[in-house]
Amino acid sequence: MAEREVEVIAAADGRLRLRLLGDQCAGCEGGCAGRCNLFATTDAGEFVLEGANGACARAGERYRLALDDQALRRAAWLGYGRALLGLLAGAFAGHAIGAAWPDARDGLTLAGLLAGTFLAVRASKRHLPAPRLLPAAGATPNPCKSDCP
Repeated sequence: MAEREVEVIAAADGRLRLRLLGDQCAGCEGGCAGRCNLFATTDAGEFVLEGANGACARAGERYRLALDDQALRRAAWLGYGRALLGLLAGAFAGHAIGAAWPDARDGLTLAGLLAGTFLAVRASKRHLPAPRLLPAAGATPNPCKSDCP
């Protein structure tokens, strides 16, 4: 499971602005295989978490962002699997269209390959996994949590 300690900067309108704490590579024993980039921040160094998860969080409170391994694997299959299918479908479509113009078959196959890959990757970006907000280790519970949905 990929985890990062965070501190709430602000909470409003179902959005949490969080500051990532600690080193991004802390806790990696045998290499993280890119997990250190899962919690990408804005130019201001903040991680924005959308949705009602943690709606009662207050500025200054500490939490953990967690992303389980199954969600990571599912996201990888969606991202890379769709890109591969787009690549193959685009190449096939370009090759099929190129049957009408034999002199341009290679160019149309390449154009279809690139277009199919681009469209598939663009469609898969909407399905990035969303981390869960969990209490920090040893943190006292927020009294407002019982009122949260």
